[in-house]
Amino acid sequence: MTEDAILGAGYTAHRIDLGTDHEGPLIATLVHRERDQGPVPSEPAAGEEGRRPPVLLMHGWSDYIFDRGLMEHLGALGHEVWGLDLRKYGRSLLPGQTPTSIDHLSRYDREIDAALRIIGTRTPPVLLAHSAGGLIAALWAQRRPGTVRALALNSPWLEMHLGPVTRTLAGGPVRVLADRLHQRPILPTWSDHYARTTHRDFGGQYDYDLALKPPGGHRFPADTLHAVIEGQQRLAAAGPLSIPVLVMHSSRSRIAPVFREEMRRADAVLDVRGLAAAASRLGPAVRIEPIHGARHDVFLSDADARHRSIEVLDDWLETLPAAPPTL
Repeated sequence: MTEDAILGAGYTAHRIDLGTDHEGPLIATLVHRERDQGPVPSEPAAGEEGRRPPVLLMHGWSDYIFDRGLMEHLGALGHEVWGLDLRKYGRSLLPGQTPTSIDHLSRYDREIDAALRIIGTRTPPVLLAHSAGGLIAALWAQRRPGTVRALALNSPWLEMHLGPVTRTLAGGPVRVLADRLHQRPILPTWSDHYARTTHRDFGGQYDYDLALKPPGGHRFPADTLHAVIEGQQRLAAAGPLSIPVLVMHSSRSRIAPVFREEMRRADAVLDVRGLAAAASRLGPAVRIEPIHGARHDVFLSDADARHRSIEVLDDWLETLPAAPPTL
């Protein structure tokens, strides 16, 4: 355990060793916001013995954990705050590895399970997960009931663009290509439209490492695309989740080959209509909140949409029903 090199003072990084694959050693990295030295907030709080549940952040595809402002906000409310960089992402990407490569999303069970053991099992955490991380988190909660308190999903990649038809048509050919190409890229890098709306070097408001979160994303490995489509298929076929779920997303999508200024106030990555339709099928306790003016990561939006997203998250966390501790 060391001070986290990205978030700096007040944050520690825990290396999780995951063995090896054909590219060499595998690690994941669990980041932790250290406890404040001041008094614990006195307002009523949900969870075991009046404590708020821990929150574990999970990033999206071609991404990593870096939103210190959001983590500080949650910590100030009394939550223990953690963030997980998955294998071959961000802090966990080692030399010689293919960024984001994975052949099945269930592989991530090892680092999620290890992270939950470090966090502790007496008070199950809320998973606050973005995009592809939202799909991974939902699949985890489906397979491992009782291990997490609730899901807060930030523009989760639950469905392909234009819905189940696209997923069905693409599934077979992508599987064949993944069997042949494995971690070799199946798609070129995407446009830099999203980075132009978010990163300060392109006129946005936020700063993050462009080597770890490239403007056009990493080149998309064949095995990863197959793993995502297969994961979406499994989630669509699964039964409903019994835990509370919050889904936040932009109120509109603007996806086009040429950059438009309106992309600064929309999701320029995913189809929010398909996302919302898939979210509505997750279970009986799903709250879906379109955020006007939000981007793909609702917390990397203009100030008004970011504030609204945090407001919605806070309200939902505050109203979570009390849950007994697990042993």
